[in-house]
Amino acid sequence: MSCERTVPEALARATQHCRARREMSVQEAEDLVAGLADPGVADAAKVEFLLAWAEKGETAGELAGLARAFLARARPAGLSGRWGGHPLADTCGTGGGGRSIVNISTAAAVVAAAAGIPVAKHGNRGVTRPSGSADALTVLGVAAAKDAGELADCLGQVGCSFLFAPNFHPAFAGVAGARKIMAAQGKRTGFHLLGPLVNPARPEVRMIGVFREEDAEKLAGALASLGCDSYAVVFGEDEKGAPLGELSPLGRNRLVGALRGKAFDVTEARSPAARGHSGDLEAGDAKESATKITEVLEGGGLPAVHDAVVWNAGVILWLAGVAKDLAEGRKKAEETIRKGAARALLERWKTWSRGKFV
Repeated sequence: MSCERTVPEALARATQHCRARREMSVQEAEDLVAGLADPGVADAAKVEFLLAWAEKGETAGELAGLARAFLARARPAGLSGRWGGHPLADTCGTGGGGRSIVNISTAAAVVAAAAGIPVAKHGNRGVTRPSGSADALTVLGVAAAKDAGELADCLGQVGCSFLFAPNFHPAFAGVAGARKIMAAQGKRTGFHLLGPLVNPARPEVRMIGVFREEDAEKLAGALASLGCDSYAVVFGEDEKGAPLGELSPLGRNRLVGALRGKAFDVTEARSPAARGHSGDLEAGDAKESATKITEVLEGGGLPAVHDAVVWNAGVILWLAGVAKDLAEGRKKAEETIRKGAARALLERWKTWSRGKFV
């Protein structure tokens, strides 16, 4: 006899609405989270919803509604939005692109923090790629903050911290089985988009990388609805026009977001100073990604990887108000690496992490 419960009404209704191509209301989106998070509800029912939602297409309002509900269920981070009188920042990608790319946003977080912006990076292990941020940081010798106390301690001693999503989002465990089923089938879920929205530290400054350009406006709308004041959702292509999920000097880029409440939508062509090619940005596993990140933070590395890290870190410095524009943000990121500050921060982070791996 099965111990699984019947499908909750809110989850069943949401699935029906998505199949009928009807947008869920914000309240409906919030209500269905109880069923998604419940381990007693069959994975099959959750897969049905996630498939229907992806086929319909997620909306900004739906993403914001689910994000609010999951944030309400999150373990407390002990802070909200700011740290030490400065805006707290996060750099996070949606994943879901299936490409084995170096964890550029992770390296950019280190550079931005070394330039003076406190960073509480939110992330997970790879689901559709061999190296998620948690995988790369583990190889680098960096431990995640397990709770609010460690988060504050790490920010105080290092200036940069990592919130491993499962440590702060026990409700996500209820969806893990359904996500694995879909990943095995090569199918994306709305949780790729939701993950970057639910950082429990609620940073005031956000940069999110997407693999699909159409997702940029969705996430920008969700961030606006969630009350974020300065954010950029970025989409970048390589020299062949293929998406990378990060800003890329190798091809066209688009940034959609807001700077202190003022909306922007910027498109940049391929950089005339582009160096290298997309193959340089690939990493077969977390070890290779960590190696390429280390080389850049130490002042070397492949030019394409170095430039991508600088471009992405520059966005954070601009959004946080320490650079007047993107060009100055990139210049400050470049200087931070050249002066050894990024390398020094990584070493402090490694020192803090000793003895904290489970």
